[in-house]
Amino acid sequence: MKINTLIVDDDPSWRQTLSEYVALMPILNLVGTCSSAMDAYARLAEEEIDLLICDIEMPLLTGLGLARSLAGGPLIVFVTSHPHYALPSYEVAPVDFLLKPIDPERFMRSIERARQRLLTDPEAIPIAPYFFIRENHDYVQIPYQDVLYIRAQDHFLQVVTPQKTYLPMLPLSKMEEQLKGDVFLRVHRSYLVHRGAISVITKNEIYLTNGEVIPIGDQYRAKISRLHVDGNLIRK
Repeated sequence: MKINTLIVDDDPSWRQTLSEYVALMPILNLVGTCSSAMDAYARLAEEEIDLLICDIEMPLLTGLGLARSLAGGPLIVFVTSHPHYALPSYEVAPVDFLLKPIDPERFMRSIERARQRLLTDPEAIPIAPYFFIRENHDYVQIPYQDVLYIRAQDHFLQVVTPQKTYLPMLPLSKMEEQLKGDVFLRVHRSYLVHRGAISVITKNEIYLTNGEVIPIGDQYRAKISRLHVDGNLIRK
């Protein structure tokens, strides 16, 4: 199996570095390099590409913009010097998000992920929604389904899962606007709750499946009833 690979980066030194990394991986076939997302878009129309190794911050069209335009397109490994793109990047389901300078072992793991995804029928195993948060120098992928609730705490968040609590430096409002769909419900000025983690709703509190109790803010009570309860209430 050979993975046809296209490198997209506006920095010539990084195009060279990434080309050298690709040359070290026998499974990768380097089709070419592009200095802009617009050039890559044209190249993709002409050749069959399995994998993009793509910078994000580029002139005219960003790597994220390119990815959004490629419905059903090639797999993408993002490479960037800008860590704040980690969370927005999840919406296009990249194989990985690598922060420059790139560790060779980390690069190899990304390519293995790409290989495994190409071997899997995408219709047989849909990708569950997820987001990334930064933890030290790593980017941790957290599936929506693993999150019980998200709480605002001073200048950071508590993203609570059954296994671990993560502490990203982010306002709750910013987190809420970037989460997709209606999986999470704002129930208090300091809390977002995963709707699937709700066990019991009382007048003033929400009991979760793990036994924790979340307060209901007065201004959110009617919205909780309208969005989460009314349409699913079994009536007499």
